[in-house]
Amino acid sequence: MKQVEIKDFSLESYRQFLDAKAHPIHRVDGNRIFYETFHDDSKSQSIVMADHLFDYQQFIVKLCLIRKRFAVFAAVGLGKTAIFLEWVRHVSKQVYPKKTLILTQLHLINQTMKEQMKFYGWTNIMDINAVFKGDIGRFLAVKNSQWEGCPVGIVNIDKFRESFRLQDEVGAVVLDESAILKSATGKIRTNIINACKGIPFKMACSAMPAPNDRQEYASHALFLDYIDNYKSFFNKYFFNTGQGNEFVLKPHAKKAFYSFLSTWSIFLRSPVNYGFQDNLSDLEEPDIVWHRVPTTKAQSDAAITHGSKGQINAFSRNIGGIVNRNKLSQIGKGFVYADSK
Repeated sequence: MKQVEIKDFSLESYRQFLDAKAHPIHRVDGNRIFYETFHDDSKSQSIVMADHLFDYQQFIVKLCLIRKRFAVFAAVGLGKTAIFLEWVRHVSKQVYPKKTLILTQLHLINQTMKEQMKFYGWTNIMDINAVFKGDIGRFLAVKNSQWEGCPVGIVNIDKFRESFRLQDEVGAVVLDESAILKSATGKIRTNIINACKGIPFKMACSAMPAPNDRQEYASHALFLDYIDNYKSFFNKYFFNTGQGNEFVLKPHAKKAFYSFLSTWSIFLRSPVNYGFQDNLSDLEEPDIVWHRVPTTKAQSDAAITHGSKGQINAFSRNIGGIVNRNKLSQIGKGFVYADSK
């Protein structure tokens, strides 16, 4: 971070203070103000990208490399896996001999490794489940001299039901499907944030967060070490309406808030809208097939039974809150929890 030291009360010092404070990421400490500047385009010219990436993907990877800690909010189909695999290719060399870790959903582990093989013709990703039976501690304990090349491990997110300290052994981490951070109090979410504190290179990848989901923004900023706590984030940009936990963006803070988001994240739905090539125009429309499965008598009886108890009415347009919707979902899938069993 850069810093400005205010030595007197002159107009020039005040101007320097205001200029530094105008940066979205800044911190005042006594008579000094620390701030971060956004990336310098000249730095990106020296970064050589893999040629299989589209132009917008190359732009995002370079941005992530320069910023070091960054969130990619990109719509489904824009190639977040290709983006973070290229980022991993670069940062794993920079942080070596420390390890690089990819956190993702269980069903995406093999797919991610296959994608790397498809793009590069090789894979240096180690499946922690297959090699270490899911024991992250054993993966972290492996001496670097035992590795060939740059050590990259991949593991499913739900392993973080346990707490870990990654900073000593891990230099870079990718959090794929980072919507797991959405819950403000979730155990896995909290353990991931705490485990990754202080890691110099971080990337979070997710589809678009809900436009009004303040908690999701705050959790990502917390994971990426751009805020210290929830309270400072909400106090700076939002006010509580007094109706429960509803926060509304302060009118005078709108520009500052979106400027802050732009320093550590990118939101992308249609690359062509931002001047990138129309790489997606020749894609075929998906062939959608609906498999309609008729309701069984047992399911109909269960819906009626629960409806008679005032819990749910399968034939009403209003099916109630989340508990009732979950019950209807259970019936639709062929099972019903009874006394949580």
